[in-house]
Amino acid sequence: MCEKRTRKIKKGSHLTRLREARRLERLQRISSPAAPEESASVPPCPPCPPAHVDKPGQNRVILELAWRTIALMHKNRLIQQKIIALQKETSEFIASVMNNPENRRRYIEHVRLYGIPQELQFQIQTFRNNIPVKIEANI
Repeated sequence: MCEKRTRKIKKGSHLTRLREARRLERLQRISSPAAPEESASVPPCPPCPPAHVDKPGQNRVILELAWRTIALMHKNRLIQQKIIALQKETSEFIASVMNNPENRRRYIEHVRLYGIPQELQFQIQTFRNNIPVKIEANI
């Protein structure tokens, strides 16, 4: 089995050869008994105690992150309300501009020359039926 593996390694990439060499070294270290002189000079190491966990510090960090998250959510809500108000104001402005007969004539002329995008056709039809709809032309 090892012979097949070595043949595959020779054909494989450089990284594969390195991994296999390290694996063989680990296997040799594990299988070989420790030398008696080494074990006599080095006393056995006691198991390491678990690291001290600072619970109040962790709680403080979590609480701070929670406050920051709440503040960001509040800011996000305010910005969203401003965006909605701006969209409403824009719709009202466009509707007032389109109420002017001169602007309406120029817009219709522009549409005749350059065509109209399909997404705006429904909005224009509802505008003609005097239903207030937000109309934004990409000019």
